[in-house]
Amino acid sequence: MRKSTLLAAAFAAFASPAPLMAQAPGQDSAVYDASCDRECLIGAVRAYVDALRKRDPGAVPAAEGLTFTENNVVLPLGKGLWGTVTDVDRTGLEVADTQTRNAAWFGSVREKGEPAIFAVRIHVTNGKIDQVESVVHRKGALPAPFGDVTKMVHDPAFAEVLPPEKRRPRERLRAIADSYFDTVELNDGQVFAPFSDDCGRLENGISTTSNLNQRPGGNAAGIAEGCEAQFKLGIYRINKRVRERQYPIIDEERGVVVATGFFDHANEWDRYKLTDGREMKTALKWPNSITLLEAFQITDAQIHRIEAVFTYVPYFMHNPFAGPGSTAPQYKIDPTSCDAACLTGLARQVMGAYVSKDWKTLPWADKVGNAENSVGIQVGEGNWGSITAVDAKPLIVADPSTGKAVWIGRIEEHGQPAWGAFTVSGAGGKITAIDALVRRKEYGPPYAEPTAAPSFPVLPAKSRTARAEMLSGVEGFYQAIARQDGRAPAGLAKNCQWAVNGVTLSPCPAPFTGRLLQSLEQIRDRKVLAVDEERGLVAVSTFEDFPATGQDAQTYPRTQQVVELFRFNKGQIERVEAYTAELPYGMKPH
Repeated sequence: MRKSTLLAAAFAAFASPAPLMAQAPGQDSAVYDASCDRECLIGAVRAYVDALRKRDPGAVPAAEGLTFTENNVVLPLGKGLWGTVTDVDRTGLEVADTQTRNAAWFGSVREKGEPAIFAVRIHVTNGKIDQVESVVHRKGALPAPFGDVTKMVHDPAFAEVLPPEKRRPRERLRAIADSYFDTVELNDGQVFAPFSDDCGRLENGISTTSNLNQRPGGNAAGIAEGCEAQFKLGIYRINKRVRERQYPIIDEERGVVVATGFFDHANEWDRYKLTDGREMKTALKWPNSITLLEAFQITDAQIHRIEAVFTYVPYFMHNPFAGPGSTAPQYKIDPTSCDAACLTGLARQVMGAYVSKDWKTLPWADKVGNAENSVGIQVGEGNWGSITAVDAKPLIVADPSTGKAVWIGRIEEHGQPAWGAFTVSGAGGKITAIDALVRRKEYGPPYAEPTAAPSFPVLPAKSRTARAEMLSGVEGFYQAIARQDGRAPAGLAKNCQWAVNGVTLSPCPAPFTGRLLQSLEQIRDRKVLAVDEERGLVAVSTFEDFPATGQDAQTYPRTQQVVELFRFNKGQIERVEAYTAELPYGMKPH
């Protein structure tokens, strides 16, 4: 009886009311929410596009706490493209997945009358949009397909319901789309994906698999036509990896898969051979990534049609929807543990290792942060593979009180020159962090090819300015920019000149008094990097947001990461030297 009583009690304990975990890991319910069918999802994405066309974010059926990204930067809904858009296509490629409650739209927009290619993915919960992931590709100097938006046609195959015998289950459709990226990654001629004989691909509004009615050599179709033929040649070998692959939309009835992710072009070499022996040159000489929304139409287990929208982003950028990002480790600054000579030495060692590739022998701290143009990346990646030479006579500003040394000068990537502003942090004689800013000519003016680093001699004692006074002068400079009232800051020398990326633009007061800074929305995340009283130098890092709204000449929003150098003489600013790198609008520091 006692044994039976114990067993009954144990059974009762198991049977008592308790939270149940019967759903799949990561799911909030064991039953899929079917409250929004395909018509509902397509209606939601159309509502978003219609609201964008009207520039009315209030018309979006938005859930509380909606997360909105543009080119992988989290922004408030209504920012970015919302401020510059002047028209949106009346029709686009529309796809949806009732199981994941995602929908997407592919097409084009106009910004201040200029065309741009656009794609957006939304997620719906309880009839409201709670996620918006958008990719906008603007026509610029960087090489990328860009079609005539007036002639862009979305293949109707994406909307056609397949006969049951031509369909495949979700798992197989995802595997086939993934095999496409496996083929693109390190493309060396081996083909993992199944392609139909008439497979066609539309990228940023232009066919890149058919050279019909196109300028020969204008894109990959000028080298070979057809999906499989291009991959067998190894045209896309520059893709070191296809990263953060996600498949938010899979429609079994129509054989449609929509993927998001990044193509990482490491550009560790600038020449390569196709499988037929022809030599190719990389279009760009530095590491870069493209972010994409890509739709596949798969019939009878073969990839039939592809439509993609992609644009350049900083190398190794992260998609916030793919999970949390990383943060750089923090160290307590001890000015006695690494003086100016120590920090200068660390900066020189780092820059030498970029060229020698012998980074493993550097004096690293236990945990190290490393960023390029505000994106965290492992040491050995990115610029570590592309830099082939560095300035023999750089400007280095080292400051034990901040634990940083700022290296400014010329670098070369496979022989192509660029401006580099590298901030090396150290503690106890060890390297704790590197923050690299690189400005290349392809990003347009202002830019002068670097021939020599800026040079500032040590000042006589009577001409020097105390640290606190210099920092106060820098603060006044930025406050004057923020005021936007046409008044130059106090403390500018009569001969003060302002240079950006090696180009002296104007006397320092002119941008203030001429209202040339009105297109600047804000300067944020300002940080003093290093101060050198003997040479009268202050190095500062900032982020400048340009929304491109209003009457300024810019057509699209952007952010500039800036390393800015101030030279003081007898208490006045006599020179400002800035180095900038263009980032997606609103991007935050690593």
